[in-house]
Amino acid sequence: MDQGRAERPTSGASAAELVAQLRDARHRTWRLTEDLSSTELMGPLLAIVNPVLWEVGHVAWFHEYWTLRHAAGCPPLIERGDRLWDSSAVPHDTRWQLDLPDRAGTLAYMADVLTRQEELLGCGIDSRTRYFYDLSIRHEDMHVEALTYTRQTLAYARPSGLGETGYPSGGACPGDVEVPGGSWQLGSIDAEGFVFDNEKWAHGVTLAPFRIARAPVTNAEFAAFVEAGGYRAREFWSDSGWAWRAARQAERPVYWQEKRDGV
Repeated sequence: MDQGRAERPTSGASAAELVAQLRDARHRTWRLTEDLSSTELMGPLLAIVNPVLWEVGHVAWFHEYWTLRHAAGCPPLIERGDRLWDSSAVPHDTRWQLDLPDRAGTLAYMADVLTRQEELLGCGIDSRTRYFYDLSIRHEDMHVEALTYTRQTLAYARPSGLGETGYPSGGACPGDVEVPGGSWQLGSIDAEGFVFDNEKWAHGVTLAPFRIARAPVTNAEFAAFVEAGGYRAREFWSDSGWAWRAARQAERPVYWQEKRDGV
């Protein structure tokens, strides 16, 4: 590690700013889960998602583990919490069979953790402690993304009240852009504030020239691909993609429905 480089750079947020970030992340988690039934909170066993009830409990456990127990030295709030929600120790497929607290119990646990975090932040914060709040807040933000794609994967209704992103859609932008080869810098620098371990540290990589689409594909563009028979045209698929499509007999994205006048 370079001399003088902070091993754990932080956001520099004040205690009040961290409280606001905690509440914002929790609001998003609640809005993504509050309308789900008990059955939907568990959902089917799939390799690409977690049970929603387990996931929100894991989020609270992660906050508790790093900010209350690790940073502040508090005892566990739930004796068996590590056996339920430690994702590094609980195999994915077993998460549907765990004796989890019900919705009310899980929400009470989440609220208890948040209340204690706010109380501790009211006493001030140092750089070491700030790092673990930065970590746990961004961890919850990651799970907000996971809960969003879980709802889509399982064809749950779009949650109300979340609003739009605030970023205008760029629309279709056809064509590719040529990217010259050379040395490119990947990763983060400590001056950027908090960074995850897998972003440490900035380093040069050599890339060959390549082409890439100017913008992400839009729903309208992909609908045209589907309607033109793209799911049956082998030349548009990689070997692994075609094997996946054939195995599942996929004709369109799983959450799309075909109507008489198209997709």
